[in-house]
Amino acid sequence: MKLNRAQIFAIIWTAFIASSCLLPAAIFKPFSFQSLLGLDKIIHLTLYFFFVQLWALSNENLTQKNKVIILISGIIYGVLIEFLQSALNNGRSFEIDDMIANTMGCILGTMLLTITQNMLPLLKKYLPFQKKGN
Repeated sequence: MKLNRAQIFAIIWTAFIASSCLLPAAIFKPFSFQSLLGLDKIIHLTLYFFFVQLWALSNENLTQKNKVIILISGIIYGVLIEFLQSALNNGRSFEIDDMIANTMGCILGTMLLTITQNMLPLLKKYLPFQKKGN
């Protein structure tokens, strides 16, 4: 099975989420997320918003059923990452709030897929999602 450019980019983004969320907490500079009004949750929401958007863009036949599959996959992936953070015992913690932010990002990403699809000609022109000449 040959992957298209959009699928490769979606896979890279998925791996980025896993690697950044599963790195030991000690490598990050200590600072208070509370002082930044929940920046951590905004990051989670953004990561999973783009997770859904990129997987949807990589899907050549984006039906309603495929949208639901992408949404559920994103939610399951976000929950799995949280459980892995707890299991790896690397200074990262299992947080229900992170799962909620991940899920909200997936839902928001799914809700805005229609807008993304309407902008697809513009995205195809400026982003590497299609083969040259398409």
